[in-house]
This record gives sequence, C-alpha cells and structure tokens, in this order.
Amino acid sequence: MHMGKKVILIMAVALCASKAASQCCVHTLIMQDSYGDGWNGGSLQVSLDEVIVGVFACSGPTSDTTFLVCDGNALELIYTAGDFEDENTFTLFGPAGSILFTDGPSPEPGPVFMAIGDCSYIPVPGTVPCAALPIDTANCVIANNSDASGTNFDPGCAEFQGNDIWYTMQVPASGAVVVSTNSTGGLNDTGIALWTGTDCIQLTLQSCDDDGGPEYFSQVLGSELPVGETLYIQVFGYGGGQGAFELCVADPGTVILESSELPIVMINTLGQTIMDEPKINALMEVKYNGAGNLTYVSGPANDYSGPIGIEIRGASSSDYPQRPYGVETRTDLGENNDVSILGMPEENDWVLLSNYNDRSLVRNQLAFAISTGMGEYAPRTHLCELLIDSVYKGTYLFGEKIKRDDGRVNIAKLTGTENAGDDLTGGYILQQNYWDNFNSFQSNYSPIDHPDLDVHFVHEYPEPDTITNPQRTYIASFVDSLETALYSTDFADPVLGYRRFLDVPSFIHYFLVNEISRSNDGFKKSVFFHKDKASNGGKLKAGPVWDFDWAWKDLATCDIFSNTDGSGWAHLVNDCFTDNHSCGWYVRLLQDSTFNNELRCAYSAYRADLLSTTSLFNFIDSVGAHVQSAQARHFQKWPILGLSGPAPEVNPSAITYAAELDSLKGWIARRLLWLDANIPGQCINTPITERAGLQPLTVLPNPSDGHFQFAGTLDGPGPFALAVFDLTGRAVADRSLNAGAHQFSLELDAAGAYTFTLVRGTDVLQHGRLIVQH
Repeated sequence: MHMGKKVILIMAVALCASKAASQCCVHTLIMQDSYGDGWNGGSLQVSLDEVIVGVFACSGPTSDTTFLVCDGNALELIYTAGDFEDENTFTLFGPAGSILFTDGPSPEPGPVFMAIGDCSYIPVPGTVPCAALPIDTANCVIANNSDASGTNFDPGCAEFQGNDIWYTMQVPASGAVVVSTNSTGGLNDTGIALWTGTDCIQLTLQSCDDDGGPEYFSQVLGSELPVGETLYIQVFGYGGGQGAFELCVADPGTVILESSELPIVMINTLGQTIMDEPKINALMEVKYNGAGNLTYVSGPANDYSGPIGIEIRGASSSDYPQRPYGVETRTDLGENNDVSILGMPEENDWVLLSNYNDRSLVRNQLAFAISTGMGEYAPRTHLCELLIDSVYKGTYLFGEKIKRDDGRVNIAKLTGTENAGDDLTGGYILQQNYWDNFNSFQSNYSPIDHPDLDVHFVHEYPEPDTITNPQRTYIASFVDSLETALYSTDFADPVLGYRRFLDVPSFIHYFLVNEISRSNDGFKKSVFFHKDKASNGGKLKAGPVWDFDWAWKDLATCDIFSNTDGSGWAHLVNDCFTDNHSCGWYVRLLQDSTFNNELRCAYSAYRADLLSTTSLFNFIDSVGAHVQSAQARHFQKWPILGLSGPAPEVNPSAITYAAELDSLKGWIARRLLWLDANIPGQCINTPITERAGLQPLTVLPNPSDGHFQFAGTLDGPGPFALAVFDLTGRAVADRSLNAGAHQFSLELDAAGAYTFTLVRGTDVLQHGRLIVQH
C-alpha cells in the first residue's frame, strides 16, 4: 500500500528562480519499512543549495514525496538513524525514473548522497522501467543486455547484479502471463522478474524466477495480476551475465469451470480480502453428486451451504501463487459448527491444501493412504476444484485439519482445570515446526549426532494461549524423561529404556511413510507427536503424518535429497542446512537391534502388499484417471508443467500430466529398491515374522461386483478388527471379530480400489486390496 504523494514545490521553485534558463525536473523519494510501523525516529533531510527542502520519514509500510530539482542545484541527503534500523530502506529517483541512490536496510547515518542537478538525462530505451520497450503475447523478441547500464531494482533472485533490461505490456484480461527466456547462442543463464504499478516508479514485485525454464533459462508465471495495470518485465543475466537471448510472453487464458468429476467448493468472501489471520467471515457451498457422476457449478449445494471463517494457512506455502487455506464451518451466529463434509466425520476445522508444489496431485493423498493402511490415523481428504468469488483457483485437497477429536487424533480432551493426577497426563499434541519462546519448550538434549543443535517442541494441543503452567511443565518433563531413557546406557532395555515412554509401532510406521517418500520435511518441520492419558496407555506416539508436497522427488537441496538413484536417509536431515532442527531420535532408535528387527519385519510385511509397486502404482493410476478433466483446467490456471519449483528438482520436470505420473512411479520404484537393500535389521524368530507370512483371511472373488466373501481362522486372544478404506483413506466398512473360524460377506457399492486391514490392538496382522468392477 502506498501513501499519498506529498509534493514539495514552493521551496524548490524559489531555489530555481535564479536559474530561469535552467531546466527543472521532478525527483521522487520512496521510503519503506519492512515491519510496517514506520521509521521509529529515523528521517531523511533533503537540501538544495544548502537550503532544507524538508525532513521526511516513512510513516507506515511505504511513504513517498516529490520535489523539484533544477540544473545546477546542489542536492544533498542526510540520514538520521532511529530504532529498528534493519527495517528501513529508501530510494531516490531522478529524471525519467532513473535511480540516483538507494540504501537500506540499516542505512548509513549522516550525509549519504550529494549530486548536482541535471535534468537532461534521457534513458536509453529498455534500460529503466520508465523507458521500457513494448512486448506482446503475439511475438517473441530477441534481446541483448550487453550494453545495459543496470538499475537498482533488485528482485532478490538469480544473483541480480544489474545489466537488466525492461519490457512492458498491459496485464491481459485473464490476469495471467507466462514469461520465458530461451537461447539464441549468447546468454545461457537468465533471471526474470515481474512488476506491476500505476506508474513506472512505484512498482510492486509480483514474482521472480531463476531456473524455471529449460537448462538455466528462466520461466515465470504471473497469476492473478491486477487487470488493467501495466506489467513491467525485468530480464537480466544470472550474477551479472551478459549477452543475447529470446524473450517470449504467453497468455494462458481464463479458465471457465462448468462441471467436474470432483467435488466443487465455492467460496464467497463478501467483498473481503482473505488474510493470513484473522479469519474473515465468508460463505461456502460444497457440491458433489458422487463418484462417477458430474457435478455442476449451477447445481444445488447438496453437501454444505453456510457460513465459514477462512484465512491463508501454511508457512512457505502461504506465498505460493495457489495459496492454501484454513476453513472453519460456523453457525449463523459465528460459532463453531460441527458438520460432515464429503463423508468425513463431523468437525468444524478443515483445510484446503494447494497442489502448486505437486504436479502429480497425488503426493499427500498417497502418504495419507499408506499411513491409514498401516492402522494409523491420517487426515481424510478429497480432491476438489475451488472457486473463490467465481474465480477458478484450481484443484485442491479438501480435508481434515490435524487436531484433537474423537474422529481425528483420538486422545483425551484436556481442559484448563485438569492440572493433577491422571487428568494431567493427557492428551497432548506436539509439533516440531517454526517456534518461539511462547509457543514451545526447548529440549534438554541435542541430537546425538549433532550436539551443537537445539531442539524445540511446539504446543499444538492444548494451544499455547490456553495450556496451563502445570500442563506445560508436565509434557516438557515427560519428553525429558523419554530422552533421558533414550540416551541412557540402558536405552535398549525393554523395561528400563525408551519403551516405557515411546510407542514403538507408531514410530515404525511414521519412519516408513516418511522414508519411503524421502520427505524433506517429515523429520524436521511437519512433525507431530501425540500422547493420551496414562490410564489410556500414556506413551508418546508418532504422527499423524503431514505435508508431502516436498516429498517423493529428487531435490537440489543437499546430498540426502538430491540423489537420483533412490538413496539417502531423510531422518538424517540435520546433516543438511535446515530451517528447523530435527530431534534426531531415530538415530538413537536405530542403534537398538530389536527396534531394527521390528522395523525390518514391518517393512517386509508391508512390501508384500501395501507397499508393493503394484499397489502404489494402482493408487496413482486411479487418482490420475479420476482427475483427467480437472488436471487440464488446473494446469491451464497454473501452467507449471515442465517447471521446477517451488521445490527445486534436480532433473527436468515432466511437460505433461501423464509423464509426471510416470516420473513419480519411476522415483518410487528406485526408492523401494534402495530401501529393500538398506532397511536395517533381520526378520528372524520374532512374532512379527510369523504375522508377516500369515494371511488369516481369504477373500473371494477379487475383483468382484462389490460382493466379497471373507473366510478364515483367527488365532490368539481377541478382539480383532477389520476395516476397509477408500482411496482417500476414509473408512467405508468395519467389523469386530473374535478368535475362531469365520465366514462372512461384505458389500461395497462404488466401483474402485479399496484397502483393508486386520488388526489386533496396535498390531497389523493383514493387509489387502479389494477391487470393485461394475
């Protein structure tokens, strides 16, 4: 937001009066504060011929002023420092929008700039925004920045060092452009930045790209740009490189959604802007006619229609062009409203996860389905298409927010009055994520392989502003007891060691899901733990799993994630530069041979079915078939096929959706081959070995028309539980069984692929797939 201009003309005109024959021109001073609260005592004094024109300061995020300078005037700027200097920047523009001087953050105090007025400057076409060259979407141009003097408009990418040239056009009616550079035998590494503005001086950076195109060339998407404003395209060589190149602009057009095989979510913001908290009041409609049927935008809101609160969610993903959202269903009075949406259990907190960083539209769903198949809770989700204020936003994953609830993380509710006894022992949800001193506590231990790193746990439930001091103390003390046992000499002892505090099966399952996907975030940032009351077991469990858009791919980040042969342990993420430190518990757990053997047995059992390439590829193919129409619209709205990013991938990205799915399958196949050879432990003479080879129940026919017959004998103490899940991880059937012989039927209505699990307590005894063909 820009403040109104303050024009300082009277004093400047008086100073120029004695220079009647001289030329005068407007100079513009733009001042910015990155925090948005002004300069806190900082100021700039502007003088002409030693006469003070004014003393100026930024009064909000941005302020500006203009004044006249005539040929021969002695212009001087003097900066006075205030508080929070690392927030302050300013730029002085001369004739034709040329940048005369810029400084900050933390500008130098005192006299910072002196010059003699010269209004004769005429910029070379293309060298500054005010002299930008025309370009359109019809024809590419051949450009050369070898003679460009360069500006100080630093977009913050591609190691900008000047030698930039500028092009301009009107933002098309679609509000979107794709700008790309290509080789002409000269410059071979470029950067592109897109700016918009109502004039050629006060510009707003929209996006910047380094290597989004082929090889080291740039390709940048400008989406939802302000229609009617002028678009400025800044092109430069990486690190100051110079030479000729081709520049092209394409208009992807406007996406019109009329019908979909997916649910359609429509949000009306009531004329407001969705912010990164607090939630704004809005309205939402969810329309879905069921699998195999088209749902129409013009049709009835047959799944949900009512008030919501909505905000932008996520950390780095909140800056993606396709933003993720948090949604809260509400009553007409603004209170929480627990409702069932798309068959998911009643609740009021939901998420709309962006697919901008996942061109497969599969990654999160696949990880959630694997975790569910292992008998753990994972968020239930549905792919959908989203409209906000009738504007198409692409394909999203609508689903459950991780929270304490009987239908989600099923642990005891902990109120502010429960501060002693068994009540105090649960339930808790902790995160490893971005932290501050208010929302977290620091571990008394460092990772065993990185004694220099600090580790923090964030209070997810109870939330930081509601958790009581006794509850803060208890959960921090519990984690400390766990780590004390884990790092003791008796750590592997089944009675004295970590098993008193840590639920081993959940930690094995969590490890497998995040290592199979080689998740960049799964051990350092999007990490959840939960704990129930002591009377309900009371051990710390790993999960739910979360956030896989940076997973299932080779990332140009560090050696662990850049390997293209399927190798690398994601849990060793502390060996990389990280934005949050992993607790590193698995480094110690993998020093326990019993844990390793249990891990190997579980992995071997799951590889026979749930983690077979046949099972995983069938899941990917089923999603791909389901979104054939939706993906075409999605990639018209967000033309990111063939682009690397936001997660920087090592190899060139697939240029079609079908090729993207094939690339994902190839990655999974390589990863599983490496894990087959490298998962530690031996599956010999352990109870899990017997379970791994045991198939207590047979099911025939399979595939079927939806009618299945189960038969078999269940040995040992019961009860046993059979559950059937659809591809979203939603439970569609369940049955409780006792020990003994069984023969029973089960019916599934909708065609498609399903998984089933047979469990006893927390032990998974059998996995299987059910195929319904109508």
